[in-house]
Amino acid sequence: MPSSTLRRRTFLLGGALAAGAALTGCARSADGEGAVDTFTAAFQGSGAGEGIDPGVNTLFIDEARMKSVYDGLFEIDETMTPIPRLAVSADPNAEGTRWRIALRDARWHDGKAFTADDVLYTFARVLGPPQRRPFIAASSLAKLDLSQSRAVDAHTVELALTEPSFEFLIALSAYGTKIVQNGATDFDRPVGTGPFVFESFEAGREFVATANEQYWDGAPAVRRLRIVSAESDARLSAVQSGEIDYADNLTPAAARTLQGRRGISLSATPNSGIYFFAMKTDRAPFDNPDVRRAVRRMLDRDELVKVALEGQGEVSNDVFGKGFQHYADLPQHTYDPDEVGRLLRRAGVRDLSFDLFTAPVAHGFVEAARLFAEHAGRCGVRVNVVLGSKDTYYTDALSTGHLTMGQSGPLAIPNHFASRLLTDSPQNRTKWSDREFDALYAKAQATAGVEARTALYRTMHEILHDRGGFVFFGTTPWNSAARDRFQHVPAAVPNSHGWARFDAVSPR
Repeated sequence: MPSSTLRRRTFLLGGALAAGAALTGCARSADGEGAVDTFTAAFQGSGAGEGIDPGVNTLFIDEARMKSVYDGLFEIDETMTPIPRLAVSADPNAEGTRWRIALRDARWHDGKAFTADDVLYTFARVLGPPQRRPFIAASSLAKLDLSQSRAVDAHTVELALTEPSFEFLIALSAYGTKIVQNGATDFDRPVGTGPFVFESFEAGREFVATANEQYWDGAPAVRRLRIVSAESDARLSAVQSGEIDYADNLTPAAARTLQGRRGISLSATPNSGIYFFAMKTDRAPFDNPDVRRAVRRMLDRDELVKVALEGQGEVSNDVFGKGFQHYADLPQHTYDPDEVGRLLRRAGVRDLSFDLFTAPVAHGFVEAARLFAEHAGRCGVRVNVVLGSKDTYYTDALSTGHLTMGQSGPLAIPNHFASRLLTDSPQNRTKWSDREFDALYAKAQATAGVEARTALYRTMHEILHDRGGFVFFGTTPWNSAARDRFQHVPAAVPNSHGWARFDAVSPR
């Protein structure tokens, strides 16, 4: 990124912070016993690509805002296991084709009661005609038969499925399933049931919300929550200076800078930043499985972790979900130029050349891309690193180019499959379409026993490990920092219920 651009982005952050300070004075003081006047959290921004529609927006900073305004029926804990939120309980019938869900007594921010009709409306929206951007949970909820689903009463909903699914609670905890109010169409001024009430939002700058004093899970101690967009260097500087109270997703270098610094607490959650290359399998040269196999042997993962990730992380092996339920421990792919040559000859490919599309949207992306190009060059393959716009990269990467990059937080493995790897998945970055894979997923959902489902998921992992489009090359800890005048600051696995939740924050 040009230095002038970085200076401008940092200035914009400073302006947003200064504006907040002007409104609140010191802004970080306790307002009465056990209360915090204003709490400011900074996340990696993405400019115009940010949003607050819970059905379509997927960035980490988007999710942080969603958590403050909305609730889901279920969310996943740090083991990627569903836990009830707006739901109290859920019970399937013997065939796994119908789930009866008891709902919590909660209220919307406008005072209306939360009911079963809100649940049915939310899912009808997700499964209805797609907008300019697809609904994230459309594939996860594809088995939901709304024509046969019903509100039993105001606090009970019965959800019917077209096929058995004993993993349906995981689907109900997926991205894009937060419950919206019956009839809602304006998501620029969202009304939710969550711990904070929306006040204002400007993409790429700032989101502001105030405490929901009637929150069903207890009123937050934070009276006013600000979530600001910031580059990595700006997040580091702002938490050091006290301009912000919490900084998410810090680089290894930033974490080292803050280590032992008075007044700041650091947290590092392992296996939480999942780095990957994504080959689009619907177009040459990656429509050939032998070319995809060659790419897996074309990169030196140890060097990528050591250099691009600054040694803070572990080598990954093209299998998603290390440390979580259903993870498959498979033989490690290693850097092997001779095997690359053999596979490319078998594919009938000579003088292989392709573009690698990336952008400085996360720590190490550009460095990893250039290092991969060096590794490929030693194998006789030319890789051209193409830099895109940071502000639109994740949207552009869904359709642009042949090879892209990405970073994910942890997800339940069935959610990873459903949202990214089924033929009709809305976040299908690799354009993966495999009938055997789709059929195995459907079979796993219809299987009641956990061990039997795990065996099916292992077979799906073996397919991806052999010929899939994702190359997961490393995992990193998720570094965050907070001013130590606060307690109960989130330090959980990204994408889990406890991550980026600020309603429990209180003064020490």
